[in-house]
Amino acid sequence: MNESHRALAIETVKNILHVLHEKRYQDLPSCVDEMEWADTDEIRECIQGTLELNDFDTFDEYGVPCTFQPEYEYHHEVMFFEYNDGSGFAVDYELTSGGELTYLCLQLKFLYQNGTLKRVFHTIDPQ
Repeated sequence: MNESHRALAIETVKNILHVLHEKRYQDLPSCVDEMEWADTDEIRECIQGTLELNDFDTFDEYGVPCTFQPEYEYHHEVMFFEYNDGSGFAVDYELTSGGELTYLCLQLKFLYQNGTLKRVFHTIDPQ
């Protein structure tokens, strides 16, 4: 994985977080090349249910300061996991709302294809 691939992955995460923050779930497919979890109504129901259940309003945009209690070090960090077979890499990003962890993780795949990088929305998974 080179720096341009890392930059594209981070930009993709930022774009998805912006869509999630604005609750425009139907726009998620425009942020990636493929949706493994393609039912945006189901995504909306799952996400909104989790937000409401935990008294959160909306997901934070990328880079919003965190206010966890108890305080510990956490940076809005995109975590990269390269595939052993060289086919690409996965990305995880822990979602927050109001600076607090939501215990949901955005999971994306980035696959090398014909000199390009295919961006795949995998899931938003409970932690």
